[in-house]
Amino acid sequence: MNTLCHVFAIILSLISIEKVSAIDFRIVGGSKAPEEYGKFHASIQNVTGHHVCGGAVVSKWYVVTAAHCVHGANPRFMNIVAGTNNLDVGGKRYKVASIIVYDRYNSTSREHDIGLLRTKRPFDLRFIEILELRRQTLEEGDEVTLVGFGAQKPHGSSTRKMYVLELPVFNQEICEYAMRYNRPVTDGMFCTFTKIGEGTCHGDSGSPLIKGKELVGVVSWGIPCAVGFPDVHTRISPYVEWIQSHIKQYFCYI
Repeated sequence: MNTLCHVFAIILSLISIEKVSAIDFRIVGGSKAPEEYGKFHASIQNVTGHHVCGGAVVSKWYVVTAAHCVHGANPRFMNIVAGTNNLDVGGKRYKVASIIVYDRYNSTSREHDIGLLRTKRPFDLRFIEILELRRQTLEEGDEVTLVGFGAQKPHGSSTRKMYVLELPVFNQEICEYAMRYNRPVTDGMFCTFTKIGEGTCHGDSGSPLIKGKELVGVVSWGIPCAVGFPDVHTRISPYVEWIQSHIKQYFCYI
C-alpha cells in the first residue's frame, strides 16, 4: 500500500492542469534485447527503410499493431522487417498486401487501437516465430515485457537496435486519474509504470508487450518519453476472436 501511495504521489506531482498532448511513441531505460526477441517482432517501415512502428507476428501471414500506426496508410508504401534485433543486420523484408483496422477504432480517444497487416508472402518460420494470443485478462502487478526500436529521448530518432524493458501492469484506477487531462483510459486498455526514466518513446507505438510466449498488448499512447506518467496499451484479450477470424478467413483462400 505504501508503495502504491508513493507511486501515486509521484504521478500527481507531475500532472499539469493543462492538457498535455500525447504523441506517437525507443524504449527509455531498457536494455539491449537478446536475439530471440527479434524473432516475433515486426518493424513497420516506410519505403526508405525508416522504422515507424512496431508489431507482432501472430500467424504465417499477419502482424498485429496499433491502428493509429496504419490507419489511412497505403500498403504499397509500407514494408515489414522481421526476424532480427538489429535492423542493420539480418532480418527478412516483406511487402504489405493489405491493412485491416478494427471497425470501431476511434482516432481521438484511441479506443480499439488495433489493426492487422497481411504480407504478400508468408513469413519464413525458420527465422521468425509466431506469438500466441493471450485470452486471459491481465491483473495489476503482472510482469510483462516490452520490446521495440523506439527513441531514447523526446524528439529523438528510432534506434536500429532493439531494446527490452520489464514492466509491471499498473493500477487501472490510478492510471485513469493520472491521464484524465489527456483522454480516458478504458477497459480495453491497460497501463504500465515503474519510475521516471523507464517507458515508451517515439517509434514504440504498436510494439508488442508479451508474457512468456503470449502477446498481451500493443503500445497505444501516453506522454513520451518516460517523464513520470504511465504508458497506455491496447489489451489483446478482447480482440482474440477478431484477430483469429481474419487469420482463418485468409487461410481458407490459400
